[in-house]
Amino acid sequence: MKVTTKEVREIAAILDDIVKEYKEEHPAKERDWRTYEQRVAERLRVAFSELKPLVHEAASMVNFVSAETRGAKPTLTVEQRTLAVLIKHIIGKSNRNMAAMFVIFSLLSDIDVSYKTVERFYSDPEVIIVLHNLHMLILKKKGVEEIDGSGDGTGYALTVKVH
Repeated sequence: MKVTTKEVREIAAILDDIVKEYKEEHPAKERDWRTYEQRVAERLRVAFSELKPLVHEAASMVNFVSAETRGAKPTLTVEQRTLAVLIKHIIGKSNRNMAAMFVIFSLLSDIDVSYKTVERFYSDPEVIIVLHNLHMLILKKKGVEEIDGSGDGTGYALTVKVH
């Protein structure tokens, strides 16, 4: 089957119409930046205050035993590593930026790690276990028993309006 340029242009025109219709139905809302930033700051304050006890509870559910004695010992606890991963995603920073922020915070907390260390948090089995426990703990606390959705972890979504 051969697709012609005319057919492609017709389909593209339909897509343009769908986008135009969507923009008309969902106009861009004006944002009051002052109250927006206040709301974001308050939401972050609440999230951070609730996050640390939840991570502590999720980490305390597991007793980690390492038979491996070689290599450098982790400078951060499993709770700190898990919090670092979560905070990095909440504030939307890269691994290098997060490592730079650790340098700033090291004045307060005596934590000194490189960006490679931050990258290793993602493949750290202890962090993965704590994140899983945290996920299950949050679902349990929120009373979620049935999940009506799915995802592949990419962050992309697709909605079909015209069949």
